[in-house]
Amino acid sequence: MTKVCVITGLTATGKSQLAIDIAKATQSIILSVDSVAVYHELQIASAAPTLQQQQNIPHFGINIVSIKEGMDVARFQTYALNIIKEAFSNHKNVVLVGGSGLYLNAILYDYEFKETLTQSTQYNDLDNETLYNLICEKDPQQALKIHINNRKRLIRALTLMDEISMSKTDHLSLQSKQLRFPVKIVTCDVKDRDYHRALMNQRVDQMIKDGLQEEVFKASQLVDFNHPAMSAIGVKQWEHVFNQAMSVEQCIEQIKTKTHQFAKRQRTWFKHQLQSEWLYVDDPQSTLLKKEECIAWMNNSHD
Repeated sequence: MTKVCVITGLTATGKSQLAIDIAKATQSIILSVDSVAVYHELQIASAAPTLQQQQNIPHFGINIVSIKEGMDVARFQTYALNIIKEAFSNHKNVVLVGGSGLYLNAILYDYEFKETLTQSTQYNDLDNETLYNLICEKDPQQALKIHINNRKRLIRALTLMDEISMSKTDHLSLQSKQLRFPVKIVTCDVKDRDYHRALMNQRVDQMIKDGLQEEVFKASQLVDFNHPAMSAIGVKQWEHVFNQAMSVEQCIEQIKTKTHQFAKRQRTWFKHQLQSEWLYVDDPQSTLLKKEECIAWMNNSHD
């Protein structure tokens, strides 16, 4: 029986290495579920696993599109489900790893993202603020998920709602939300919050050493900071450095602060939106036992 093991949770909790250890022991493939790691130009900003870490284990979902092309949840769902289907056809299990909750739900549950095929022109003459206000009126929940400057998504969402005569949120609520595969979900956290903050700070410092500033500058030459991918933590903050409104040191401190705040939001989201087993990775014994449990579950063809 082919299965999917999910290693998700908060930033800087060692998800990638845990997933690699499980994949090695079960001869599985790894599919990254990270909305920033998909971009060629933002590998440092996403803290994507290095080529050395990826060695001897097939990795997917990393470094797959240019920031100029863009990515959304519907496209990533199609990509990911094709990867999983191919793995299953080759009798391979799959380890999903990453903290992008919406992407993860789109893969695990039977969400159908109806895509409009209509090339509507009725919204072309409206400015972004007007488009965004229309979304707010028609579907406030979707408005929280679309940036006001993401004109393409605004128009697509409005056109879709015109076609189905309901909000996208209502359309999704009518779906059964059943799991697609046999799945085991582990959410990683750190019980000692001070220790977790130190881990997050270390990760930011390492990203700086690896060349984050140069990476973001190069990306900003391809798209501006209104691009959805450029709103990511560790990316957006450099805009103020490049326009000389902030020092590098201030930028780094802001990235750390934003990362801490993001971790809090992640913790809340995972507690309320995902049914999973929680693992506190600052307990080495619990981490070892959970890893062995995941490996045994993946290798047991009768579960």
